Amino acid sequence: MTSRRPPPARPVPLTVNSNSYRTLEFETIRQLVLSYAGSAGGRERIEALAPHVEAGAVLGALRRTTEAVRIIEAVGRQPYHDLPDVAGHLAASRVRGLHLEPRDLSDVASFIESANEIGRRVAQVTGAPGLARLAVDVPDATPVAVAIRRAVLPTGEVADDASPRLAEVRRGLARLKSQLHSVMESYLTGKDAERILQDKLVTMRNDRYVLVLKAEHRGLMPGIIHGSSGSGASLFVEPMPAVELNNDIVGLAEDERAEIVRILTDLTGRVGQRADVLERGAEILGVLDAAQAMALTARDMDAIAPEIVEGRTPLLNLDQARHPLLMVNVAARVGIERRSFREPVPVTLRLQGDTALVISGPNTGGKTVALKTIGLLALMAQSGLHIPVAPGSALPVFKKIYADIGDEQSIAANLSTFSAHLANIVDMTRDLEAPALVLLDEVGAGTDPTEGGALGVAIVDHFKRRGALVVATTHHGLMKAYAQSTPGVACASFGYNPETYEPTYQLAMGVAGRSLALEMAERLGLPLAALADARRRVDPREAQVEGLLKKLEEDSALVRREADAIAAERAAVDAERASVERARLDLEDRKRLELTAFKKDLQKRGEEASRKAADAIHAAVKRLEEGQKKAATAGARARTEAIGAIREAQEEAMALPGIAVVEERAAASVPLVVGGRARVASLGVIGEVMSLGGDGAVEIAIGGKRLVVPRSQVVPVAGPAPSRGTPMMKPTSNSSGDASPAEINLVGMTVDEALPKVDKMLDDAAMGDRRELRVIHGFGSGRLRKAIAEMLEGHPHVAAVRIGAEGRGGVTVVELKE
Repeated sequence: MTSRRPPPARPVPLTVNSNSYRTLEFETIRQLVLSYAGSAGGRERIEALAPHVEAGAVLGALRRTTEAVRIIEAVGRQPYHDLPDVAGHLAASRVRGLHLEPRDLSDVASFIESANEIGRRVAQVTGAPGLARLAVDVPDATPVAVAIRRAVLPTGEVADDASPRLAEVRRGLARLKSQLHSVMESYLTGKDAERILQDKLVTMRNDRYVLVLKAEHRGLMPGIIHGSSGSGASLFVEPMPAVELNNDIVGLAEDERAEIVRILTDLTGRVGQRADVLERGAEILGVLDAAQAMALTARDMDAIAPEIVEGRTPLLNLDQARHPLLMVNVAARVGIERRSFREPVPVTLRLQGDTALVISGPNTGGKTVALKTIGLLALMAQSGLHIPVAPGSALPVFKKIYADIGDEQSIAANLSTFSAHLANIVDMTRDLEAPALVLLDEVGAGTDPTEGGALGVAIVDHFKRRGALVVATTHHGLMKAYAQSTPGVACASFGYNPETYEPTYQLAMGVAGRSLALEMAERLGLPLAALADARRRVDPREAQVEGLLKKLEEDSALVRREADAIAAERAAVDAERASVERARLDLEDRKRLELTAFKKDLQKRGEEASRKAADAIHAAVKRLEEGQKKAATAGARARTEAIGAIREAQEEAMALPGIAVVEERAAASVPLVVGGRARVASLGVIGEVMSLGGDGAVEIAIGGKRLVVPRSQVVPVAGPAPSRGTPMMKPTSNSSGDASPAEINLVGMTVDEALPKVDKMLDDAAMGDRRELRVIHGFGSGRLRKAIAEMLEGHPHVAAVRIGAEGRGGVTVVELKE
């Protein structure tokens, strides 16, 4: 059996003076969190929720809430409300001789099943390592749950097949009850039933089945009487034929109960054997449930975990802080009635090294709410709760928090006299332990203004020297002057609309504010005559101070407006700069895309040109082969047309812009080397580089011929070098190295034999760019010479014909067309 691990030690709780919890309304926040807890263990932990004073404990509690938020985001809210409270059942399962009832066992099985499912879901969340590791430790007692489900029905009854003995007993009971039913039915349907029976039904008395007989007919039904009705008019009679059957039924019923007790005792024993690990599972689930409740509270408030600082500035930084109980949805959940359905105006408080803050401003302007916001958020953060602030907010860890706040607001009214306030402050001074947070509302109020102001300054300064962080509100001019002139003391004020004097609830740091008592009285409807009289009675020095404060507020407001305008212009410039940068990047992206598309288009057009040239050459060759099968003259014309088509295809391919552009682009990255490929730009042909001369000349082999051209006319071409003698796209020079024959000897041949050979020689010469041929036909009868002359006359390749001088008529010299 797994040993039971002790629960983790609870951190030391923060000390709060007697009325601070109530004043700051932390208990209401605790009830809000409690409303989200589903299990008994979770509720128990939330009910004991309290702030901690150790930074490590505070950070750990905040981290746990953060992980719970991630779990909700990853796998949703877990059904801890489905977990039955099994603490009592587990305790009873350890007592020898006791057994749990079927419904209690069903609760245990439900707990095991739900615990396994919740533990499995939470353990798989990667963003919550602490809670996931805790969830892995949820024990798996599935065999116990399976045994319970097999024996106990959802209705809470023990199943017939819980054991073979129970099944046998219940079959016997069913058989006996059927027999008894037949006996009783015979009485109910007998001829005298209407006369002697009070009711035609079978009922139970003393665990036996009986009939209801009219008292006056008791002698008509032999049997055992088990009592009478209250009026005595009816008797409960067990007919004699049913006595034996009832006896057997009672006996089997006792056997049934004994077997059920045995089954329940066995199941209870199994639970008892796993009671320790199940209690550990309940404890873990209580921790997970409490963490989820705190995470759901954070979701309600749109809250985050603040930074926790120790011994470094800022001591306190609450950015865009909101009082949770002024939020509409939170107030509705805890049953707070609100007159307004507007969300609270956030306040920002920053103490950069200062240890005291004096807040001034008009009545109903938000000073007391600001005090309560600071205190409540500090209590929440040190309890591990997220707080409704903006990112970057920071809080120290206080050992003690004191609050002396009395107002007439609906948040938590507490109307105290001057003496009560002073007694409360005296208690604070006796129990003070730094670091502490001291919140004082209207310090020094309720007495003579001069003395009250002096007393307020002294109290704030006393707590400040003792190492406490003090936040006080005031209307005293002396305290405002103290805040503006004392190192380590900051001042702030709540604003108002200068035209209507309505509060804006916006806090401005570094500025002392006016109380606006007369203006507020006017806004609330005080008679004008009384107001005029009050203004006449104001001390001139006080009026001068108020005037200076008003001028300071106006100047500060002007500075803030100008600062806002500058910030807006800076934001606009930054936005424009960002827009220009985005446009530049977009333009570069478009250029890259267009260049890529252009390269692909060129490649495609080059491939298309090559394909067209190959198709044309293939078609021309086919036509040439067909032409060779025809008559010599007709064949010559066909071959002439084919050669022209080949040349046109070659010229068309070389004229396409894609070919030249692709080759020029390739030349930029291909070196001119011996053995490589190169194109002669002036001729439009491609060949193999044979040598590179020192004088800039390049020797190129093209179609079995060699050319020497200037380097400026040569363009390197990517790809493997052509094999020697392979014709390129466009044959060019009329070099002496041409492979076609310069003469043909036809002596001894017949006309039919000679003419095809002459025709072929003409075609080869035309393909090889020869300009002159010699046809040796001899003298003979002259028929061969005449036939050749007729053939050459009008031939498309032939420009002129003459008799060769060296042959004296036996040789015909043919000049070919260019």
